[in-house]
Amino acid sequence: MIKFFRKIRQKMFTENKFSKYMLYAIGEIVLVVIGILIALQINNWNESRKLQDTKNSVYSVIKTDLATDIENIDLVLTRNVTRDSILKKIINNDMTIEDYHNCKHCSFITLGFPDITLNTRGVKLLEENSAVFNSHQDSLSIEISDFYTNSSTVISVALDEVVRDYFDNFYYFKNNKTWFKDYINFVKNDELINYLLTSDDYMNRVNSYYVLYIKTYLGHLRNYKKNAEELIEKINKKMK
Repeated sequence: MIKFFRKIRQKMFTENKFSKYMLYAIGEIVLVVIGILIALQINNWNESRKLQDTKNSVYSVIKTDLATDIENIDLVLTRNVTRDSILKKIINNDMTIEDYHNCKHCSFITLGFPDITLNTRGVKLLEENSAVFNSHQDSLSIEISDFYTNSSTVISVALDEVVRDYFDNFYYFKNNKTWFKDYINFVKNDELINYLLTSDDYMNRVNSYYVLYIKTYLGHLRNYKKNAEELIEKINKKMK
């Protein structure tokens, strides 16, 4: 093709058809420019596709993380339905000695608590590919990043308070109660049950546990689940 155009150009030049040669030369330049522009456009499309593939890959991992977190939170919330009911019964002074004898776990309701570890693989990928998202001014990526930062902070602080409260109770019982050896082995005795039924100290500890764990920590997990579900919907729309 290049040889063909070169022959035409040489023929026009030798035949002294200068005006036609100039038109041809201009046309050839235009064709070259158009070719360059098309090549640049194709390159831009390829780069844009690669960037979009990267973004979709990151969003896919984040969506999987959020879905797994929601499942784990649902499991924790389900496991705490009975715990919540028992704690309310204790706080309302509705527990009886028969209740403690008949209920296998009621005497040990504050001894431990189920929690979860949130998945962060996706948000770490988001941080590693921040240049890709920032270059496209991706508002959803900013929203996701803020969500993880805020959620991890409040959940972590709430859990730290629960752990601190748990160890406060644990060491108090260990250092002050003769029934402690039975308590940590989930063995009930009359002295323990009498403490559970009559002690204002125990009532205060149960109330503290209820507020810190049931109301605050699990409350933050519920908010996390709600916001995670909304983010999954937004990610689905973004990936379409």
